[in-house]
Amino acid sequence: MTGEAVHANCLVVGAFGILIRGVPGSGKSELTDTLIDAAGTKGNLGVLVADDRVFLTAGNEQVIARAPDTIRGKMEIRGAGLVDAGVMPAAKVHLLVDLVPADTMERLPESAVAQKSLEGVPVPALICPANSPGVSLRLVRWGLRSLFPGTPDYI
Repeated sequence: MTGEAVHANCLVVGAFGILIRGVPGSGKSELTDTLIDAAGTKGNLGVLVADDRVFLTAGNEQVIARAPDTIRGKMEIRGAGLVDAGVMPAAKVHLLVDLVPADTMERLPESAVAQKSLEGVPVPALICPANSPGVSLRLVRWGLRSLFPGTPDYI
């Protein structure tokens, strides 16, 4: 069953699908581009699934993300417009990243990784500062390390 399109980005780095949510202008595309570039710099897969709108499908205790046909293979680069991007048709969501204003984040949270529900399925989630791709890259890297110990650092 396909849910509503959510305002988010989705990408794959290495073996992990990452869904990034945030209000317009919070830096979803910039973080997506930063994560894809970081993966490529390490010689790993980094590819877009969807930019700006994502269809989520739940089943078998997992959430699958897909791009709407109208925007598949396109990414918005603020100031440059829509650009063609390499794209993967779908990805399992392994991690949810919510971009929020930095001043609303806890400095020392009890746990960096929480659980949130996507389409009724629990998914590991991180909170990252909006418009801070460098800080968010580090938080995503550490989040993946804590969730999937022993796997390569793809970013």
